[in-house]
Amino acid sequence: MKTINKINGIPLHYARLTNHPYGTRGMQRNFSVDESFLIILQKAFKEIFDNCPLGKPEVITTAGIFVDKPGQHGHGTAFDLDAIFWGNDTLITLNFVHQKELYLGIESFLRKHFGIVLNYFYPNHQDHWHVDTSVAVDYNTSSKSETLYLQLVLKHIYEENILVDGFWGPQTSGGVSRVFAKLGINTPITTKVNYLKFLDLTGKIAFKLSDKSATPLQLIDNLTEVIEDVPVQNRIAIRAALNSFLDHNDTSTWLQQFTHDNQDLESVINSVIS
Repeated sequence: MKTINKINGIPLHYARLTNHPYGTRGMQRNFSVDESFLIILQKAFKEIFDNCPLGKPEVITTAGIFVDKPGQHGHGTAFDLDAIFWGNDTLITLNFVHQKELYLGIESFLRKHFGIVLNYFYPNHQDHWHVDTSVAVDYNTSSKSETLYLQLVLKHIYEENILVDGFWGPQTSGGVSRVFAKLGINTPITTKVNYLKFLDLTGKIAFKLSDKSATPLQLIDNLTEVIEDVPVQNRIAIRAALNSFLDHNDTSTWLQQFTHDNQDLESVINSVIS
C-alpha cells in the first residue's frame, strides 16, 4: 500500500462531510492505495485529461480508495470518483442529466483502463463512478454496467433512438452495427480490439460535442430534463413555474433571438476519425 493525496499532481479531495458536503471541492486528504492499481489510475487520468478540452483539473474529489470492507476497496484496488473541478468548470457525477457529453467522454476513457465501471444508471451509483480492475477490459453482452454505458452513448452521443435498460437485444445490436459502420470499426463489439477502438473514438467524439457554448435555449432544455428527473410530487409545480417564465411576453421575445447551436454529428465524427 502507498499513501497519496494527489494523482499526476492533481490534488485528491474528500467531500462527504457536513462542513465539506458532496458537490463542493471538499478538503485534501491522504488515501491508501495499492501501488499496482495506482499506476493504472495514473495512466487513466493522464489519457482522460490529455484528451479532455478542459485540460488538467485543479481538484478531483473521491469518496474513497482503500476502505476497510469486503471487495476491491478492501484491497485498495477500487476508486470512487465523485467530481472533477477545473478553474471555471465542474463535472459532478450526480449532474449527468445536463452534462451528458462530458460525463460520457470521461467514462469512455475510464472503460479503456478498468474492467468494472459503475455509472449514474447503475443501482446506488448516481453520485459517483466506481472503477476497479477485478475483471479484464472487454465487452460482454451479459454485463449490465457495460450495456448501460453502451446504450447511453448510442442514445446521447450517436443519436440512436434506443431504450436504456441495461439489457442487450436486437435494438442495441442494431445500433452498434450502424454506429460501428459510421466509425469504420469492425464488428463484433465483443472482440477486444474493436471495443477499445470504439471507446477511444467515442471518448474523443463526446469531448468534442461537450466543447461548445451553450445557448439559453440549450440551458432551458437541460433544465427541462432535470425537472423530468425529479420526484413526481415536485415535478408539476416546478414545471408550472418554468412554463410561466417561458410564456411571459418579455421572456418569449428575448428567447426568439437564439437558436440551438447543434454541432453536426457527422462532421464531428469525420474530424475525429480522419
